[in-house]
Amino acid sequence: MLWIVNNNEKSGTMDLGGSLSRQAEKDAPVTDLSSHIVNIGQMVEKMENNIRSTLDTIYFGRTRDIVNETRSIVALQDKARMDSVNKELFKALDDKNKKPVQ
Repeated sequence: MLWIVNNNEKSGTMDLGGSLSRQAEKDAPVTDLSSHIVNIGQMVEKMENNIRSTLDTIYFGRTRDIVNETRSIVALQDKARMDSVNKELFKALDDKNKKPVQ
């Protein structure tokens, strides 16, 4: 089970939750009770690493991509101002290119 809540003034609130389950089988020799516990421990550690890797790669990576696509770091007012400056620059360059050469 995984649940992450992020509440940041700049990025806003984000809730991410989900569950993931895996199972594995392994044949291993058992000579006494302690070797059985060792075998189970190794399987648990291997599965834990596998799940952590999957979470990091698929869930967090994909969430990061989606958030980066849907949220803008630049405020809307700043973006509008940048768009206005870009339009002015393009217009100035276009007007300069249209002037006859003397």
